[in-house]
Amino acid sequence: RKQWYQRRVRGRCLFYIGFQLLIKHDLFEEFNLDVMSVLKFLNLLEQHYEPENPFHNATHAADVAQALHCLLSNLRSIDSFKPKELLASILAALAHDVNHPGVNQNFLIKTASHLMKINGNTSLLEQHHSKVAKSLIKESGIISHLPLSDQDDILRLVEDLIMATDMAQHQKYVNNMKALMVTGYDPQNSEHRRVVLRLAMKCSDLCNTARPWSTCVQWGKLVLEEFWRQGDEEKKMMFDVTNMFDRDQCVPSKALTGFIDYIAEPLFTLWADFCDTSFTRDICRLIDNNRSHWEEVITLPVASVV
Repeated sequence: RKQWYQRRVRGRCLFYIGFQLLIKHDLFEEFNLDVMSVLKFLNLLEQHYEPENPFHNATHAADVAQALHCLLSNLRSIDSFKPKELLASILAALAHDVNHPGVNQNFLIKTASHLMKINGNTSLLEQHHSKVAKSLIKESGIISHLPLSDQDDILRLVEDLIMATDMAQHQKYVNNMKALMVTGYDPQNSEHRRVVLRLAMKCSDLCNTARPWSTCVQWGKLVLEEFWRQGDEEKKMMFDVTNMFDRDQCVPSKALTGFIDYIAEPLFTLWADFCDTSFTRDICRLIDNNRSHWEEVITLPVASVV
């Protein structure tokens, strides 16, 4: 099925999914978007994702954008989101990892990367993705016909949602959502909607753990391969390498069940508590099922897991 889809989209799933989501949410009509500017933006975006990255590439971006669409569409209060919020959310999801170098923040700091010199050592990658995303939005002209105040609102929310994908700040966004659920969600409150959008973006970014096993396992292999390539480089540079980034030491299934236990499962459970539907309950069941599958192959090398 995946191969069939890749043939249909000619390997350009970000391009086609991005275009379809703008249609699906009536954003062409709402903002009178120019088709050529949209096509330019999607083309530029694809070109600025690194195809050699096993995980952080244009396919991951398309996966995240599709997941965000599903999560937001399942909300009973989706109509309370303003069109600008939906447009910014889709643009942010598509661009959230643009120009990713295939290594993490710690590696960039240890190697004194130019990105650290530009962005500092806090949310380094997310700052970079945000700057590139906003630059491509401006270069394409996709929103240049809108009033300046609307452009500013959209760009600020794009930046805000991309920054929410920083795993170093994960608990902050989770706690904000928990606090909102205690006080009560008011869909007419713009800050409440923003808290929800941030959590939806976080869930979407980790959606590979909530896919059917046949898809989940492939994403698991890809993210580990990207980690291991970084570890290979760290070994060449005589840096210390953590177990998860060491292809000779990492036990893939343990690493991925640990991620589910401490990050993915609590995150999606929180979303399901906020939006209790059959869809969100199915997501939680899929995550539990995937964890069980990883446990079953705990002693197998990653290449033999199917």
